[in-house]
Amino acid sequence: MSECCQGMRLALVINRSAGTFRRLPLDTTVAAIVAALAEAGHVVRVEIVGRRELARTLSVLVDDRDLDAVVVGGGDGTILTAVLAGLGRAKPLGILPLGTLNLFARDLGLPRDPVEAASILAGASARDIDLAEVNGLPFAIWASMGMHPWVVRRRDHMQRDGMRKGRAMALAALRAFRRFPLIDVTLNLPEGSVTVSTPMLFITNNPWREEPLPLSREALDTGKLVIHVAACSGRLSLLWLFFEAVLGHWRASPRLKTFTTEEVRVTSRKRRMMVSLDGEVTVMSAPLIFRARPKALRVLMPPREAVS
Repeated sequence: MSECCQGMRLALVINRSAGTFRRLPLDTTVAAIVAALAEAGHVVRVEIVGRRELARTLSVLVDDRDLDAVVVGGGDGTILTAVLAGLGRAKPLGILPLGTLNLFARDLGLPRDPVEAASILAGASARDIDLAEVNGLPFAIWASMGMHPWVVRRRDHMQRDGMRKGRAMALAALRAFRRFPLIDVTLNLPEGSVTVSTPMLFITNNPWREEPLPLSREALDTGKLVIHVAACSGRLSLLWLFFEAVLGHWRASPRLKTFTTEEVRVTSRKRRMMVSLDGEVTVMSAPLIFRARPKALRVLMPPREAVS
């Protein structure tokens, strides 16, 4: 369902720690975003917060009856924080790309430039799209197990020690490639069980497009989860799969197993498993039960003519 949203009362919440502010000035960028929204007739209240205050600020805005919607500026982790706070249910959630990859913003067809994205978002309508969940915890884009959360956790540790994000990610990935950790899991699907030993497993909320990295999703409302398992027993085959992904020819790769479902139960010999949800790493008790939640997230969707 979609509905037109004009002349709204908006809260604009900006994560001051977002990656964009390493290349753009905070104050002038936020002022330009506010001007772009106000030009379309919206009344904008601005909240600029740090990482520690983000969740609390968003939780308060969920119940603010003086607001029609909340626009959140940050990366995919910031957007996940907004979803966990309860935004995108009764109150629509708007997304501004201020992070590094901005996968969710790419899915919506928004440009990387935050001011241009704000101009497009100013004419958006509210639309219901899918969420996914694992053991009741929602995520918007994707979940991963194996090497990816291992890399993300070590990247975050190195960043806290002062290393830049890109260098930290490259170094963490190199260490993971040398280690080549495998996870042994069983996927309990409606059609039967599949046991795999894999370096990486991804579960996406709706299918990815076959395109070069970084990927975007084909649709946001199919009500399906897509499971991608790297069928790689060694470093060379994983390297080939990576090159196929870089070139955008990964879907038919013999090094990739794919399953589509509405629900999957992931079991392991381990009691606790490390999982990355939209790029944020957490440790969860097994088994992990992933479910699609059709039309559970209300977002401000740009007009089609603005993103075509």
